[in-house]
Amino acid sequence: MARPLDDMARDLRPGPFQRDVRSNLAANDNDAYAPRFSSALPPDALAIIEPVGIATNQSGRAHRNLWRLRFAARARSFVDPLTGWTGGCDPLAHVVLRFPTLDGAVFYCRLQQLRFEIRRPAQAHVPPDCADQPVSM
Repeated sequence: MARPLDDMARDLRPGPFQRDVRSNLAANDNDAYAPRFSSALPPDALAIIEPVGIATNQSGRAHRNLWRLRFAARARSFVDPLTGWTGGCDPLAHVVLRFPTLDGAVFYCRLQQLRFEIRRPAQAHVPPDCADQPVSM
């Protein structure tokens, strides 16, 4: 006959909670002594946040407000003399992340402790309408 399960196994509560009297921390609190979060990205990485461009030959509105995060080049690309292909030694050159809002992209950069710059689209120059100007003869 199998032994009945205790209460903690049945209702999925956390395990025993014992406190250290000297530090007033939980016995199983690993976060108290762990080092703080550090980013896995290199410290010289620079993130560039910009809106996703809309293609001129497409009129869809699905991806109109998306923001793109890409990384600035840290090393120059080079041409392989044997094959003629372009190569490089920067793994972040191919990383592109998309975010639904600008605030989401900025939050990600701050969470990852990344330096970043925001590039907003340039305002389009609208020429004056010719119909509004008087015609001189």
